[in-house]
Amino acid sequence: MRFAIIDGYVDEPTCLGVPFFVSTYIRYAAGALVSAGITDISYLTIEQVRESQYALHDFDYAVIIAGNPVPGKYLGGMPVKEYEFDKIAAANNKTRFIIGGPILLDPLPLHTDNISYAEGDIEKYLYLKFGGGDSSGFTRTIGDLNRFAAAGAFIVEQHPRYPDIICEIETGRGCPRVNHCSFCIEGTYPVDFRGPDDVVAEMKELERHGIRHFRLGKQADFYAYGSDMSSMKDGFPKPDPGIIERLYLGIKDSLSSLETLHLDNVNPGTIARYPSESERITRTIAENNTPGDVAALGMESADPKVIALNGLKASAGQVGFAVGMINGFGGIRADGIPKFLPGINLIQGLSGEGKGTFALNYQFLKSLLDNGMMLRRINIRQLRMNRSTEIYSKKSDKKTEKILDAIFRNYREKIRTEIDIPMLKKVYPAGTLIRNVIVEQHRGPWSLARPIGTYPIVIDIPRELPLFSKHDIFVTDHRERSLIGLPYPFIPEKASLNEWKAIPGIGRNAGAVIAGRQFSARSLSGYDIPPDVFARLFPEPR
Repeated sequence: MRFAIIDGYVDEPTCLGVPFFVSTYIRYAAGALVSAGITDISYLTIEQVRESQYALHDFDYAVIIAGNPVPGKYLGGMPVKEYEFDKIAAANNKTRFIIGGPILLDPLPLHTDNISYAEGDIEKYLYLKFGGGDSSGFTRTIGDLNRFAAAGAFIVEQHPRYPDIICEIETGRGCPRVNHCSFCIEGTYPVDFRGPDDVVAEMKELERHGIRHFRLGKQADFYAYGSDMSSMKDGFPKPDPGIIERLYLGIKDSLSSLETLHLDNVNPGTIARYPSESERITRTIAENNTPGDVAALGMESADPKVIALNGLKASAGQVGFAVGMINGFGGIRADGIPKFLPGINLIQGLSGEGKGTFALNYQFLKSLLDNGMMLRRINIRQLRMNRSTEIYSKKSDKKTEKILDAIFRNYREKIRTEIDIPMLKKVYPAGTLIRNVIVEQHRGPWSLARPIGTYPIVIDIPRELPLFSKHDIFVTDHRERSLIGLPYPFIPEKASLNEWKAIPGIGRNAGAVIAGRQFSARSLSGYDIPPDVFARLFPEPR
């Protein structure tokens, strides 16, 4: 029996599966099939399926992993589109297709007979369907997860970008809070944590298959990992710093070739309510994770009315406290990059928004900037309602929505120009060296590249470099959500006109520099080039 696992790329509050990220679902599905006795398993990305005009090669079954409850803009690939499910099934009428992943919480109508949805967790469904087990109950247990996760690690070697991929590692499922945000699907799952030894065992198996990059994601709040659910304050469980220390100790002792260790979601409400425990956890993360790590703080709004109506996690003051704590321990630099910084997530479209909501969001972010805090990223997205969430059933006035949308767009632009760029200058000053960035796309004469990691910064390079090639890059300038950089070491004699133009202090004089062959430090000393950039251009006397 021949199986294909088609990666349609997921994007949900706790898991990203768009390259270079590989979601948990892919590996769990592979592990479930192996555990059920299936050995002929192929992995395909949705891009590979598109390139083949949706025609597969005589598979008996194919699993499509999909679901984008929190869609965004993507550089590494484009998730499967709604119309493509039926198109894939119609092009392969002898193959039976099963759809799984977060799409099950908000399924689309299907129009061909050979495609259907899984029931419950895709990994448990596949195991029971093809392993001949009891077909009742398609919800996986932690024991199932641990078994399937290890058994499915092999599938990563079939990824087209292997080994330059980062694997999401699940620490637990469900939101540990008593109350949940009105828009989030994570509250639909019961809370369940994996043990540190089980997490480490999966990572060790992935390392055995060549993986060097990991993100401790697939959870609503890393600080709540393994927390005491019987001890609550304002509906938030008490964190357990000890279990997080055990996890990091196990990773450190067991993985010998680790290159990236980052994390994902952090609840600022947990930090604000349990400052001493959170301080210990923050110190552990800053000491053990690799540089460039980001704690995505789900703030969503600074408006007290919106916070109350949507059951959000923290007030603006509490989020500010969390930002300060993370800066205090994670703001130190390693190899020129801050070790561990906060990010802020904001959402437009929540219940209770008014004309003043977006001004409050802007003022909060401006206060962080004015107080010397660093944010690695500010993510501003518009709400996409999921049928399984509380907010889905709430009606909204279309006329009011239109007015608020215009105000929102104005403030989003203010944030991008007045806060994003100054923040990036603080985090990545001109001259900063960023190592091992990978070229992922070309736009005109520019290459767009990113380092592997959580929320990686995009670097625009004014030269067409080979796709998926790796480079060390030094920063020359800053855009709203990206950097401009040049390959390091810089070779003046071989630099293009566009590269010379990207050097601050030269700009429009690039033509004269090339025509006059001003390729030495002495000949360029009269230009107003920032000292740190100059030092990258000419690291040694010429």
